[in-house]
Amino acid sequence: MSLSVDDALKKIASLDGVKAAFVFNQYHAVLAREVPENYGNDILKRIAGQLYQLAVLSWNSGTVTQEFRVSYDHVTLYTRLFAQQLYLAVFIDRKFDTPEVRQPLNLNILVLEKAFRRGQENVENTPMAQVAAIAEQTLKTAADRDETFAGTVRRFCFQFLGLHGHDLVDFGIEDELLIVPLRSEEDMRKLVNYITARVAHPLKRRIIEEGLEELLKNTLKV
Repeated sequence: MSLSVDDALKKIASLDGVKAAFVFNQYHAVLAREVPENYGNDILKRIAGQLYQLAVLSWNSGTVTQEFRVSYDHVTLYTRLFAQQLYLAVFIDRKFDTPEVRQPLNLNILVLEKAFRRGQENVENTPMAQVAAIAEQTLKTAADRDETFAGTVRRFCFQFLGLHGHDLVDFGIEDELLIVPLRSEEDMRKLVNYITARVAHPLKRRIIEEGLEELLKNTLKV
């Protein structure tokens, strides 16, 4: 029997100390939930909206927080950007918010991501560590093999900015409402301008701007 998104989320919610969990996207739409019955969709959407605002920090410089915690009296609200444009919110009893709990939580997050991306693969009987390794390698391989303009730009930005470069590309596509693969010069130019405008270091910005301009010209020649 294959592991569905709902089943994967239930595995997260069944961990010691976890009170509830749900997945939402950048539009605050709740895609999956494992929460008490008194948490209706409108409540979750409000929480999602607040979390999304917290997740996007120092927006003018393009810095995006991948993972953070908000602590209350008895509960830690753990939020993570676990896939492109998908966020996971987990309510954890504070006394259980320890490395011993976070390790299986992170492994289960990878299983959840695999369920979102691959759908009907049978991962239920596969050892958790093996599933995590396969999921991580699958994502890396897909990114490395992306030969579209966006994929080329993502690899180029990674050379100079690391994971922050990946974030700039992904959020540029999201904020500019671009549809991949990018086919028009106008859309490619929007992505390039978005990225260069958010590189704070002037020397890096000039190098990246020149490199992206060269990539754009080479793409349009093909």
